[in-house]
Amino acid sequence: MGDHLIVLHSAARACPGYDRHEAPSMLMHGSSVARDTEHGRAVTAQLTRRHGTLEEAIDAGIFGLSAAEVNRGVRRQARAACEDYFYNRLGLTPGYVLRRPTAIGDGLELLPEPMYRVLEDIVELVVDGDYEELREVSRNRLEVEDLRRRVEDDCPEALVLPPREVYRVEAITKADDPGDEGWTYFLDLWTENGPARLHIEGGLEETGGRFEATLDDVLP
Repeated sequence: MGDHLIVLHSAARACPGYDRHEAPSMLMHGSSVARDTEHGRAVTAQLTRRHGTLEEAIDAGIFGLSAAEVNRGVRRQARAACEDYFYNRLGLTPGYVLRRPTAIGDGLELLPEPMYRVLEDIVELVVDGDYEELREVSRNRLEVEDLRRRVEDDCPEALVLPPREVYRVEAITKADDPGDEGWTYFLDLWTENGPARLHIEGGLEETGGRFEATLDDVLP
């Protein structure tokens, strides 16, 4: 089960006022990198569509839901939620041109060093294309070929290690489960020109003063 942002984060993140915590989303089964899951079918289809304007990005999101066989009534609700959020709440127009950010916006303090180090290790595996190790970090839930396809075929870019200032406290959130004392993370990958199209999501746990991270997905 994964939380699917109906409009791709990579398309909408530079929109004025955008907040991924408030943008319309829905739970979908499976990881987005596996094409045989509900989540994977949605994102795979979504990536084939144009994302030049906000209207196109919303259309692409609904197209993805259709490919995942989400029923028409839910798709209508999803479109209405996206249009309300972007057009009414953020005051943007359907023709608003989507651009990729090239710099890091103002943010909160940096992550503590132990959290930073464990997340940097995962990012380095993605940058190096070490998909076998990434599969282990996912606790064998993500397949090597699915990871390779997402990074090298779906969204091919020359990835580099992000600067230290990318690892900020807003990249992590306390886990939703009341019995879970850990955190979830949502971290943009990086190119030489700024944020990449892809980001990684997963969990962080602290045991005996040491942090351990797992990888749940690699998404645009």
